[in-house]
Amino acid sequence: MAAATAMTVLQPEDRIKSGEQLLKFLFVYPGFYIVGRFLGHASLRKTLPFGYLFLAMFLVFQVVVEKLHVPIIFQQIDFGIGALHGTFKERNWLSSYFFLLSYWLLLRTSGERRFIPFFLLNGGVTVLTLNKTSMIACGLVFLLRSRTPLVAKFAAVFVGASLYIAVLGNEFTQEKINVKLEEERGLAFQSSIELIEKNPLGYGFGFVEAYFAKGSERIRGLGLGTNSVFAVPLDMAIIAGVFGVAFWLVFFCGVGLGFNTIITLLPIAVVTLLNPLHQSEMYYLFIGIFVSTSLKAKFVAVPLSAIRRKFGREWTSEAKRI
Repeated sequence: MAAATAMTVLQPEDRIKSGEQLLKFLFVYPGFYIVGRFLGHASLRKTLPFGYLFLAMFLVFQVVVEKLHVPIIFQQIDFGIGALHGTFKERNWLSSYFFLLSYWLLLRTSGERRFIPFFLLNGGVTVLTLNKTSMIACGLVFLLRSRTPLVAKFAAVFVGASLYIAVLGNEFTQEKINVKLEEERGLAFQSSIELIEKNPLGYGFGFVEAYFAKGSERIRGLGLGTNSVFAVPLDMAIIAGVFGVAFWLVFFCGVGLGFNTIITLLPIAVVTLLNPLHQSEMYYLFIGIFVSTSLKAKFVAVPLSAIRRKFGREWTSEAKRI
């Protein structure tokens, strides 16, 4: 983040809320990540204080709050009409909340049956929120974590994809795809690449919102009120060039933290290509939790009794020390 700070201070670009962005990336987001690391480590030998029953009840609560328009805790929004957002600011936040908590539960359990409540919950959330990205992450979790034969895995993914298209088919019409490519994400991707080519070192914080707010070519979803483009690596490259991409690789992909961590974070890393998750404190918190869980898993996966049977008592004291 030192490179992003330097670009912000030294380059005379128009900026919006650059100070707020600096504060978040230097202190708030790392703080949530550190808290997540602590929570993940502290919870390893304890039972999590929630389960799928709690998540199902909380989802019902979200539906009731929105249907009744409960004052204060529910606020109507002018986009995503017809999609559930409940007490959350928008539907993506609600969908992310349930995915992250259910993923934590799945990492703490074993067996193939654990995928049943995982998919039932996230499938229900997808139908209610019409969010198209969480189920992609769920499919990756299944492919990476399930021990079923490879053919059965792909058969299950095919069935899931068919249901996904059947439920969200209206979101994939030719007209909507053309809008995405020509007026939204496709155009945003093209503009982002052009910016990165002009300045590979990055433009610093607060630049994205100011640039697209005054641009001659309007891009849907960008401008005033939006401080990042849709993909995390693209946005970080605009902010800090190659150092920003390194930030994404370490925090969201787990590069440098071992293979187990990379596998654990891979579903989240893929979703960052579709959504600007680097602007969410919730994701830094849960990424910290998942990193602690994946790092510790290498040491607690084999019980001491199994070590004693295989290698003898002299190995047991060493295993205890580790």
